[in-house]
Amino acid sequence: MGRQFVIVAICIVLVAGVGGQAPSSPPTATPAPPTPTTPPPAATPPPVSAPPPVTTSPPPATTAPPPATPPPVASPPPATPPPPVATPPPAPLASPPAQVPALAPTTKPDAPSSSPLSSPPSPATDAPGPSTESLSPGPSTHSNDQNGATKTVSSLVLGSVLVWFMI
Repeated sequence: MGRQFVIVAICIVLVAGVGGQAPSSPPTATPAPPTPTTPPPAATPPPVSAPPPVTTSPPPATTAPPPATPPPVASPPPATPPPPVATPPPAPLASPPAQVPALAPTTKPDAPSSSPLSSPPSPATDAPGPSTESLSPGPSTHSNDQNGATKTVSSLVLGSVLVWFMI
């Protein structure tokens, strides 16, 4: 359930992100021609015509609906106990049960013993050893260390001095 929710949420975010980036219809290469402006028609009074004669018809006769009678109340059926649930017979055994449990082996198999080592194996003679520069973590030992903190502090000091003189 949680995995499906995450997948649906990711899909919604992707669709919303992609839909918000591009217009729904590509822009046209040429602009639409301007609509011609037509001068308003001359103000002439509309032709006067006689209004149509109004005929009144009597309202239709409405009859009162018959009084509503309550629907008959249905009585619930008498309660009967549910039929007993049939229990299935037990499944047959694949093999008859053993009369006596099997005995465990009394001797352990002999495992080849490894020779005890007094120290870890030494590296090959042609392998390079660790150097002092490859040790980590530790501060840099180079004299030309130009990290970001030094540049940031010097910029802050210079900016503060300039602001002080401008005031």
